[in-house]
Amino acid sequence: MSKTTQYLPKSLLSLAIAASSMSATAVEIEEVVVTAQKREQSLQDVPLAVNAFSQNFMERAGVEDVRDLVVLSPGFSGATEDSFSDAMAMRGISTNDFGVGGDPSVAVFVDGVWAGRTGGVQSSFYDMAGAEVVKGPQGTLFGRNAIAGAVSIKTQKPVDEFEGKVKVGLAEYNRREVTGTINVPLSENWAMRASVYDLSEDGYLENIQGGDDFGFHERSSGRFALRYMGDTVDATITAQYEDREQNSSIYWDETLGLPRDKVSQDLKGKDAIDEGEIANITANVEIDINESMSLTSITGWKTYNFYYVEDYDARPTLIDNFFLDTDVDYFSQELRLNFEANDNLVGFLGASYYDESIDAYTGTIADENALCNAIGRTDAPDFDGPVTGGCADPNFLRYWLEEEPTADDIAEARDTALDGKREDIFNRVEADGWAVFADLTWTPTENLDILYGVRYTEDTKQMGIRVADSGGYLGNNFNFEYSIPDFVYDKQTWSDTTQRIAANYQLNEEITLYANYGQGYKSGGFATYGAILVDVDEDGVADPGTRPEAFEPETVDSFEVGIKTKLLDNRLQANLALYSYTYEDLQLSYFDNGATRVENLGEAEGTGFELDIRYLPTDNLDLFFTASYQDTEISDDTDVVGTACNEACEGNQLPFSPKFSTSTVATYTVPMDGGEAYVTVEHFFQGKQFSDLDNNNQIAQESHHETNLRFGYDSEADWSAILWVENVFSEEYFERGWANGDLNNQFGYGINNTQVWISKPRTVGVEFSYNF
Repeated sequence: MSKTTQYLPKSLLSLAIAASSMSATAVEIEEVVVTAQKREQSLQDVPLAVNAFSQNFMERAGVEDVRDLVVLSPGFSGATEDSFSDAMAMRGISTNDFGVGGDPSVAVFVDGVWAGRTGGVQSSFYDMAGAEVVKGPQGTLFGRNAIAGAVSIKTQKPVDEFEGKVKVGLAEYNRREVTGTINVPLSENWAMRASVYDLSEDGYLENIQGGDDFGFHERSSGRFALRYMGDTVDATITAQYEDREQNSSIYWDETLGLPRDKVSQDLKGKDAIDEGEIANITANVEIDINESMSLTSITGWKTYNFYYVEDYDARPTLIDNFFLDTDVDYFSQELRLNFEANDNLVGFLGASYYDESIDAYTGTIADENALCNAIGRTDAPDFDGPVTGGCADPNFLRYWLEEEPTADDIAEARDTALDGKREDIFNRVEADGWAVFADLTWTPTENLDILYGVRYTEDTKQMGIRVADSGGYLGNNFNFEYSIPDFVYDKQTWSDTTQRIAANYQLNEEITLYANYGQGYKSGGFATYGAILVDVDEDGVADPGTRPEAFEPETVDSFEVGIKTKLLDNRLQANLALYSYTYEDLQLSYFDNGATRVENLGEAEGTGFELDIRYLPTDNLDLFFTASYQDTEISDDTDVVGTACNEACEGNQLPFSPKFSTSTVATYTVPMDGGEAYVTVEHFFQGKQFSDLDNNNQIAQESHHETNLRFGYDSEADWSAILWVENVFSEEYFERGWANGDLNNQFGYGINNTQVWISKPRTVGVEFSYNF
């Protein structure tokens, strides 16, 4: 199902109505157990805003990877079609850096192990046990810090019964999807489980320059798990491999005058590529020491390669094709001791360690004459007239040389300008860190829980950078204006202590109130495209002493209060969370004369609410509604104006934080001989979303609606069939915008402000599955 990220809200807010993750029996909503606090609890008893997604929901919805959870969770935004994680935001806080020297603000964990960064987070979902989306800073609940929030994904463990499943899906755009799972008990204590997944899909977005339509997907993945189930030990080792390919980001330039469902770029078909190979091994061991104490060990190893090429300038001439090739190796170890001291005190103590190595090769490719013409177009106020003759055009040379060009100047530009010139940047990152943490829950009365957590974290990073001399007429000019012929390094260590305190009060059997305060921390890092210069010699070579450009950690103070209710004999559940936060030392990236810089530039504030309601008025009708309101703003732009903002931006909304969004789902079920049929209608709304700190309306995403339909039949003979229609009315909207120039779409150094990926039009598909 689901088929591309852009239109997901999809069928399936429907199914188990996942955002509160409940399933219904008769006219009562069953309780859902979550482990957001590292022990099993009812979702209604957790003093946090948590969205839980059941196994049944994820399978039947066709949730393909973490991006598909974004549109299903109120307060979670920034799903993108590519494999970058920089736009994912919780309650308005995103990573805002697409380099390799920083860490994501939204952390993703698979079976307790940090899933990584851009290129490694988007592994396919199949044969999953469930997922939980936890909002706000999470310091004590996971092995790595999660300053904005966390997504915890769980795969299915082997069980002690023989079982299996086959699922086949077909849809428009030549979509074919197959999933197979088999579980085999090997002995009284041992069992194995194996799953495979394969997907192929053609594109839908036309490039008028020719080639295959953009939007294709190809994924092949396999997972094997072996489990030991003893009296006191439960241990599972899981290995997974995935090979995936899809198109990179596709940009739309309004100044070309094209309709929104067409683009014009020089990269054609699969030349605009986003591909990765991901392999990981995870070992989860749980040991019951005694009736009141248990030890959990989570060991993770992951390696992946991510290769990416995009036409960043969105035009048919070769002005700026961006590329990135990274190899990442990651290891982590977490130990956690859970205990129950007495009837009134439970908690856990933990420690974690990680080590990460990154080799990155990135840069740009351009025809210099095309770039010179483009700079003359976007930066026209700095020119005496239009530039049409490339770098040798006298109008360009006056700008470039800041004097009247001579005949020799014109000849040099004509003879030395290169086609397909590469500006190559090489980065090496070695990072490691460790943390100790504790979390306690004290129950002084039958109705009151008081929680306290504390974490100490220390992170060390070493960044190496080398910048090749690109030659040509312009030399290095797009990301760096100089070369660094040999690797230069810097190494820094950052540390912080963060705390959380919460209270949970059960007013009566139907109403629970909670409040919590949490501190968050995200490690400092290094800019991928920046360096601290001593000076540059006459040949454009950086002098000795040049080093990578570091930025400091960012921190947050977050407050949340909420109410969780079970009303009308548990036929109605309504949960409301209200929050407020203050961020300091925001790590912001900005475009500076062709280079992307990262600095601690701003402070931000946010308030809002998240609401989810589930109501079963009859045995056959299931109603669900979620709403999110976010009021975010830059609260101090002193260091931001002229860097991350072109103009004063205090009071502006944070990127990727639509003020209002809703999801509404109605499912009607009809019992039949041998099974049941159902029909689901879904409606999704997202308010206006800005993509930059200037809140530039030209690249904002206007509010939009989307409607999906789903018709299904579940047989008592263990088979099911589904007909689905997504984006019924072919609503058009972009996933995000990209700011290159100012508010007047000028001074983008050859690149206009652009929009990214138009939504996929109405798509119809079918799905069949059989359990055995």
